Formats: sequence, structure tokens, C-alpha cells
Amino acid sequence: MGRIYRGILLSLAIVAGLLLVFLVVVIGAEAILRLFDFGSIRGSVQFSEYAIFSLAMLAAPWLLYHDGHLRVTIVLDALSERTRARVLILTDIIGLAASAVALRYAFGVLLQSYQRGRFLFDDVVVREWLLQWQVPLALALLVIEFIRRIWLALGLPVGRATLTGAQDNA
Repeated sequence: MGRIYRGILLSLAIVAGLLLVFLVVVIGAEAILRLFDFGSIRGSVQFSEYAIFSLAMLAAPWLLYHDGHLRVTIVLDALSERTRARVLILTDIIGLAASAVALRYAFGVLLQSYQRGRFLFDDVVVREWLLQWQVPLALALLVIEFIRRIWLALGLPVGRATLTGAQDNA
């Protein structure tokens, strides 16, 4: 199970990385085309917006797994190791609750969008659900990851690095 889970997280992170490459190429091409008065690429701005959103959603579970998310460590560094471990568990519980609530809402929005066949009208017409599927997926993986982190933290002595093998990013 762990290998499959890590594979899913890595696959989504790779897709996010490919979206970043897409953004660099499209924005660069768009700038060059405009510089030489060749016009623009239809839908490039629209799809760049979608790519930025998707990139953030798809990379989030992988970042959390590797403790690569942003955090302010000035408070954590001032705490004892035992208190720090408790605070980290508390933040994981808060993250779990927030992700679970958002997951419920996001799944409902996705289902409703799919059932009603909604479209987004811009330079290119796109089915709305095609831009929303990654939200429930990412949130479900965040829920799983927060549960995993809490489970491991409660079963292990203090020390967050043992959860993921990640180095402290401070």
C-alpha cells in the first residue's frame, strides 16, 4: 500500500512539474510571438491560469508528504521537543479537519458540475468539471496524508523527521 500511495503522489507531482514546463514554454512562446507582431496563441492565458491552479493542487499532497510545505519555524524552534511534537500533531489535526471539510464541499461541486454539464466560456470553451477533478483528488490525498502523519506521530517518539525522512526546512 505504501509503495502505491507514494507512486500516486509522485505521479501527481510529475504532472505538476510538466504543467510548470508547459507554462514556461507557452508564456515564452506568447512573449516571442507578441514581440515580433505574430499575434498570440488562442487560449494561452486561459490555459495558463488553469495550469497554475492544477499545478498547486496536484503538487500539494506530495509536498506535504515530504514536509516541503512552507511553515514559520520561529515559534517551533523556541519550544521543547515534546511540546513541538504536540504542536505538530495539533496542526496536522487542524489540517485534517480543514481538508476533510473542503473535500466534502469540493466533491459536491464536482459532482454537480458534471451532472449539469456546465461549461466555462472564454477564448476556448471547456467543461467545468475538467478543471475541478483535481481538487477532490488532492484534498482526499491530503486527508490521507494528515491521517498518516498523525498515526505515525502518535506511534513514534518525538521528532518529525522520522515521519517522512525529510530534513528540517528551517
